Amino acid sequence: MKCLFVASSMNFGGAERVMSILANSWCDKGCEVKILLTGTSAQSKYTLSKQVELISCFSDAKKAIVPHLVIVKAVRSLCKLWKPDVVISFYNDIAALTAVAITGLRIPLIYSERNDPNRVNQRKVDKIYRKIVEHRADEFVFQTTGAQECYPKKVQKRSVVILNPLDVTGFPTHDFTVEKKEIVTVGRLEPQKNQKLLINAFSELARDFPDYTLIIYGEGSLRNELENYVISKGLQSKVVLPGAKNNIQEYIKDASLFVLSSDYEGIPNALIEAMAIGLPCVSTDCSPGGARELIADGENGAIVECGNPQMLAKAMEFVLKDREKAQEMGINAKKICVRVDKDVVCDSWLNLIKDSRGKKNGV
Repeated sequence: MKCLFVASSMNFGGAERVMSILANSWCDKGCEVKILLTGTSAQSKYTLSKQVELISCFSDAKKAIVPHLVIVKAVRSLCKLWKPDVVISFYNDIAALTAVAITGLRIPLIYSERNDPNRVNQRKVDKIYRKIVEHRADEFVFQTTGAQECYPKKVQKRSVVILNPLDVTGFPTHDFTVEKKEIVTVGRLEPQKNQKLLINAFSELARDFPDYTLIIYGEGSLRNELENYVISKGLQSKVVLPGAKNNIQEYIKDASLFVLSSDYEGIPNALIEAMAIGLPCVSTDCSPGGARELIADGENGAIVECGNPQMLAKAMEFVLKDREKAQEMGINAKKICVRVDKDVVCDSWLNLIKDSRGKKNGV
C-alpha cells in the first residue's frame, strides 16, 4: 500500500508527531510512505524510518507569485507519477489544496481534524477551505466525539474517531521514590496553550510550596510575553522556560506533577505522554473535550474548568499534598497505554484506508 501525507512541516507539534508514528509503523508493515512538505522547513524534527521519503516543494513555492498553485501542481504531479492508494492531510488549508490537486485521479483523500473546529480556522478564507474539505474529502478522522459533532451530519456519516497513537518503546516509568519537586507542562508557547494561566496558578502555590519549580517546555511566539509575566509575578527564580526538547519524556519523568492549561485541544499529545509515563496529571477541561476523552476526574487525573487560576491552583495543591492519591492517579493514568497503543491505532488507520480505497473504486 502506498500512503502519501501532505503537510506544511515536520516541526515539533502534535500532528507532526502522529504523522511520524503512523509513517514509521506503516513502513514496518510493508507500506510505502512519502511525506510532501509545503511549508518553510524541509527537515523533520521527529525520527523517521529510512524508508519514509521526505519531499519538499518549499523552494519552488517560496519563489512563486502564487505559492498555492505550486503546491497544487506538486501534489498532482506526485500523485500522477507515484499513484498512491491514499492521500492524508491534517491541515485544513493543505487538505483543501490537495482536494483540488487530485480531482479526477480516483485517489481517496482522508482529512484528520486535529483541533477544536469552533476555535481554529475562523478567517473567511479558512471557512472556504473547510467547505472544500467537507465536500471533497472521502473520509474524516476525529480525535474526539466533541470535534466530530461540530461538523455537519453528512460529514459525521463518513467519519470515525481514532485516538492518537503512542509509541512507548523505551518510555520511562515515573518512580515516586525519586521524584523531583518540579511541576511540568509541555506545549507550544501560543495563546491556545494558555501557559499564563498556569503561571498565575503557580504564583498562588509558591508561598506554600517554596521548594517547587515550574518548568514550561516548548517554544513559540509568546516567549517574551511569558518571560515578562514571570518577572512581573516575581517568579523568575521559580519558573523556567528551557525551550522545546526532543524525547521530552526523559525530561519530565521525575516531576511531581504534570499540568495542561490549554483553552482548547484536539487530543493533547503532551497529556497522553505524561499519563503513559505514570505522572499524576491535572488538566483544564479544554474544548471540544480532548482531556475528558483521557481523564476520569479523580481516578487517573484531575480536570478543572478552563480559565480559572484559583481552581487550577486548588487541584494542583491537592495532588502535591496527597501523595498517596497522586500515586494512585499516576498508576491509573499509565493504563492509557492500552487505548493509544501504536499498533492498535495504526491498524485502525490502515483499515480505514482500505475501506476508503474500496469505496473510491466501487469495490
